Amino acid sequence: MPLVLMLLALVFAPPALADEALLRDLRAGGHVIFLRHAETGPAWPDQRQARLGECDTQRDLNATGRADAQAIGQAIAALGIPVDAVLASPYCRTMETAVLAFGRAQPEWALNLPTDTLSPMAHAVMGFELMQLLARRPRGTGNLVLVGHSYHVAVAFGPLPEPQGAAVIIGPGGARAMIGPHDWPRLAITKSKRG
Repeated sequence: MPLVLMLLALVFAPPALADEALLRDLRAGGHVIFLRHAETGPAWPDQRQARLGECDTQRDLNATGRADAQAIGQAIAALGIPVDAVLASPYCRTMETAVLAFGRAQPEWALNLPTDTLSPMAHAVMGFELMQLLARRPRGTGNLVLVGHSYHVAVAFGPLPEPQGAAVIIGPGGARAMIGPHDWPRLAITKSKRG
């Protein structure tokens, strides 16, 4: 395995490898949880025809995605991870993920998708806007949740949050871990067994 891939594997190791330290730090606050919207089925670009506020023009959450979003929110609460603001892309799938997981969502235009996500200029803007949001990381006891699309993370610092519903945990020193949508409930179950 090339060295770069090995380093990425260490940085984004499965939560079981370093879950106690990560959970302790998340409970202390001051992090950003960038959550990619939950499952929609096959991912296909819909931004060219999407009209914000009109969910029938967009790719929406399926039943699996709705269940995953609820399970993620329940697990984060069970783990005692404090959440301050919840900002979400104004797309239906991101707003619904946020509301199902956290009970609330404030639309954030900086997490919106440009019509042409392949444009180098659009990449630069998405990366810049995400970095601006990360600078708003809370300094207190809570964590900032951003619910968005994979493009923002991929162009800002990578790697792509996979699968849908994956979260990238970003601390004061940068990205720390990637947690899959089914890892949150597993962490909560592990915690409850340890008591």
